[in-house]
Amino acid sequence: MSVDDRLTTLDALWSVWAATGKDLSEADWHRPTRLDGWDLRALWAHSAGWPFGFSVLVGRVTDAAPTHDTAAALLAEFNVPDGIANTMRDRVADSGRDDAAKYTLEQLVDQFVTTGPEAIAAARELGEVTVDYFGRAVLPLAEAVSIGILEATIHLLDVQRALGQAPEVPAAGLDHSAEVLARIAPPIDFIEAATGRASTDLFPVLS
Repeated sequence: MSVDDRLTTLDALWSVWAATGKDLSEADWHRPTRLDGWDLRALWAHSAGWPFGFSVLVGRVTDAAPTHDTAAALLAEFNVPDGIANTMRDRVADSGRDDAAKYTLEQLVDQFVTTGPEAIAAARELGEVTVDYFGRAVLPLAEAVSIGILEATIHLLDVQRALGQAPEVPAAGLDHSAEVLARIAPPIDFIEAATGRASTDLFPVLS
């Protein structure tokens, strides 16, 4: 997928988030999710950080060479036992709960209604550039967008499951997320596990 295709996919995902948020009742925001310790509002607050973060990311264009060629390579590094996905797990969970209390529901939903689409429009003007990924890596913009697609897809499934809804996620988001997840896994282990030829501790590949 080109960077423009990925931005279109991300925009479609965030549109579903925006529409979902507008229809939630007060009781819905307090529903438990399958993420331990997070109700729907905390999960939403965590996810709303991505549109905001992307609005910052589009201002971090750099001439530096990429440290990672793909989103999968960076996420694989994050998810090793001592990677930040594991060492910062509790801090991320606390931040989600803190942001849920800090921001109004209107502010949380507006990240997907206004902030995200504006950032996507700005990203389209940039084209094929490289960005400083919040001081943790240097990535092609297209690969940074892939991380956003993965986050929006996975957590949209979390939201829909919490609401008791059948999953309804844009197909391009599902396809691209599945592709990135498959590339995070060691290819031989993934192929053999997926075809029933080996039993490994491969999954989960992403925390």
